[in-house]
Amino acid sequence: MTTHTDGDMPKTVSKLSTGNEFVSIPDVLVSNAGIQEIGFVYDTFRACIELHGSQDKPFLQPVLEANGHNLLTPHVLKCDRISYWIPKFALTQPPLKAELSIVAPPDRRGFVYTITITNISEYPIAIKSGWHGCWERTYHAANLSKLMAGVKYAGISQHRPGVPVIEYRGHVPLFAVAFVADGQFKAQISGDSNSKPADAQSECYCQAGPGKPLYYELTDEFSLGPNESRELALYVGLGLEEVSAIGSAEEMRLQGWKRLLANLHSWLDSRTIEYEDEVLKQLVNVNSFYNYFYSQAVALDTEELTVVSARSAKSDACASYRDRDALLWSLPAVLQVNWSQARRILLHGFTVQLSNVGVRSRYINGIVLEPGMQLDQLCAPIHALRYYVQVTGDMSVLFDRRVQHGINTIQQILAALRHPKIQLFETLLLPSGKLSKLPYVCYSNVMVWRTLKDLAWLYERIRDVDRSLEAEELAERIRIAILEHFVVDGPFGKMFAQGIDLEGSYEIGDDPVGSLLLLPYYEFCRPDDPVYEHTAQWIRSERNHTSVCSTDAPESQNNGTGLALVSVVNELLVGNSEPALSFLSKAALDDGIACEIVDPDSGAVSKGQAYASLAGYLAFALTTTLKMHLPPTARVTQPRRPSEVLYQPPPPEAGWVPKKARL
Repeated sequence: MTTHTDGDMPKTVSKLSTGNEFVSIPDVLVSNAGIQEIGFVYDTFRACIELHGSQDKPFLQPVLEANGHNLLTPHVLKCDRISYWIPKFALTQPPLKAELSIVAPPDRRGFVYTITITNISEYPIAIKSGWHGCWERTYHAANLSKLMAGVKYAGISQHRPGVPVIEYRGHVPLFAVAFVADGQFKAQISGDSNSKPADAQSECYCQAGPGKPLYYELTDEFSLGPNESRELALYVGLGLEEVSAIGSAEEMRLQGWKRLLANLHSWLDSRTIEYEDEVLKQLVNVNSFYNYFYSQAVALDTEELTVVSARSAKSDACASYRDRDALLWSLPAVLQVNWSQARRILLHGFTVQLSNVGVRSRYINGIVLEPGMQLDQLCAPIHALRYYVQVTGDMSVLFDRRVQHGINTIQQILAALRHPKIQLFETLLLPSGKLSKLPYVCYSNVMVWRTLKDLAWLYERIRDVDRSLEAEELAERIRIAILEHFVVDGPFGKMFAQGIDLEGSYEIGDDPVGSLLLLPYYEFCRPDDPVYEHTAQWIRSERNHTSVCSTDAPESQNNGTGLALVSVVNELLVGNSEPALSFLSKAALDDGIACEIVDPDSGAVSKGQAYASLAGYLAFALTTTLKMHLPPTARVTQPRRPSEVLYQPPPPEAGWVPKKARL
């Protein structure tokens, strides 16, 4: 375990994460540079699929021996991230020096594991190096992670001799992983102690049932003279069966690992957010890239865009879609990296996910996962649309018939949720997903008000004056109703209630995921409004039993056992940045990645690991608060059509770029 010290709080890093649109690599172990598991999105299964190693052997691990002695013993490696995303390990263990890196190139179905070895002694050294690993369990993750029941097959490919392939089958092959190395390596695959090993000369294969291990190895033995170096590269390809997995690996091999590394390095650098404080710069970029690659994916079996709250089975939101997570948390962060990709995410919300918009959560194909209307999420697509158009000036999206249909659909649902006489809207669930004790929630109704204001702004952009005025007038009536019915007597004076029933009952409280602290951020009221000040004072006080009162942590809500990280983000967005930044600059989080709940003292993860969309929300809040310098890719470069045209066909699908034959 590598420890980095920053200020008076040590940051302990036990793992790194990397990946691309196709493959997720959430756990690269710092202790031995092993990849514990890999994953990918599978549209047919409506889930993330993860292939796990065993407890004592990762899915893939490097091998390095000198004169018969293993040099990769625990805790001898120094780790770093190239461009805040590429795991890199260094070993100086006389008589050798070695560098290891894991490269997941954009738009490739797989990754490359490289090893560079140099003899720093004065004598020749006998080297054994390469990779070995274990595939023990296969998990299907859609919120919950469950063991899959298919059979694992492994053998040396007859299609490409010398290449180990592991394949998962039901009645037919479903997916496969191929290991293609540069040069001549000794390949071997075996199952448990009762199975016969398969090597490059045999035509047999091994198989293993659910929870049973398969082992594989690719190694080479050679001699290095003084100051002599050797480069090894393993290309790991994914596919729907053996041939396609080998094809994925072979295409990367033909490109060459140095070219793939340079291309990824350049891609990341061109999307890096700049800031003078290196600690905060690392925090924002690590979370920005994590959000970019772990809140969206290209499905292995359909090659369609999927948008999710998380792509790691460690998260209880893995492979689920939530309007808020995708459009209010992830999209603004993606917009800071690549505006055209943000456009694709926005259109995904208005098409694939539209039929059940506002429902608590859905599968990646839009089918309901967790039922229950959540009013704040129903408002998310329109607010995201207004934000996207405001930032990019891309008017063409407003003339997309799919978006227009989505706006009308959301307005129809809102009309069904409105009280027959009072301009307030009911919800079943709070922003956190918990049952609302009372039907009308203040934050959620403020989001409806914000949605109507956004609609008025959008209609004005396309010069639909009548609809703009209609939306503006309705928004004003909602605002009046909120101020009339939600303002109650509190311990510090008049304040906003969390929920009401319009029959005299009300509840004082707050939900960090949809906090009343954010009312000025959404421009519902001024920060110096007395009602808001009393509300914020209550939220940050000891009267709020979930409040954390600490000199180091922001005085924000938590769940009683730890600090909700989203409440720290809320403080950033409403201008209470000094305590929030002080806390974040020292917080360990989930090895530097945003998580749901952290310890209020150390900032280390307590619950809710691998929360990719929250990582985006954190990156966005830091960038906005500190006015960080955004990369050129965040700026719109595509020429825009004149806004006075009443109908414009949609432009070519944003984010799609023809793939070059050679990098």
